[in-house]
Amino acid sequence: LTAKEYSLLEYFGTNPGRVCSRTMIIEHVWDPSFEGLTNIVDVYVRHLREKVDDAFPMKLIRTVRGMGYCLSDEVET
Repeated sequence: LTAKEYSLLEYFGTNPGRVCSRTMIIEHVWDPSFEGLTNIVDVYVRHLREKVDDAFPMKLIRTVRGMGYCLSDEVET
């Protein structure tokens, strides 16, 4: 993992089951004054998924539509 991917995974890991908005993620993983691309979180979540989720049947990083992302080990129904 890159340093940013690791920081993102660490943030998810310290907030298991909690939905983290893109704003929350930017404030905790990027510099608080970061004003870059609006989809930067989506890009890094995709990179992280490629490395920790795609090869496995049970996905840990969940998208909560309209809200953000969360780390969960619960099986989706």
